[in-house]
Amino acid sequence: MSEEEMKRVSLYCPKEIIALCDSDLNLAGVKSRNQFIIDAIKLYDCYLHKDINTDLLTPAFETVIDSRLDLTEYRLSQTIFKLAVEMACTMNVFAGAFKIEPEKVRNMKHRVINEVKSLNGAIDFESIVKYQNGEL
Repeated sequence: MSEEEMKRVSLYCPKEIIALCDSDLNLAGVKSRNQFIIDAIKLYDCYLHKDINTDLLTPAFETVIDSRLDLTEYRLSQTIFKLAVEMACTMNVFAGAFKIEPEKVRNMKHRVINEVKSLNGAIDFESIVKYQNGEL
């Protein structure tokens, strides 16, 4: 703000409030007690009007939510990568141990895709064993 936009006012504060302002200048990221008080008044005004003013709350929530989502996305991608490695190992073991015809693999893949869709991804190993043993 320019000097023309500002108006000088006198302010009486207890000495401990002045000391509090001075001790927190660096923490607040300001260079003067005057700017600290201006920012504090704006913050308090936002608090008083929190029902209609989202300047105070929205950016803070967005930052927290964004960082949580980034962390969750990172963890999920790590887990999916590890799962893909394990699946590739399992497939290589089965492919090396059993001689399965390509047509049979294609048919099984179509059946499995439909099964997973119908179960919404909730796969039950016992049901698979029963199916493979001809019990279902």
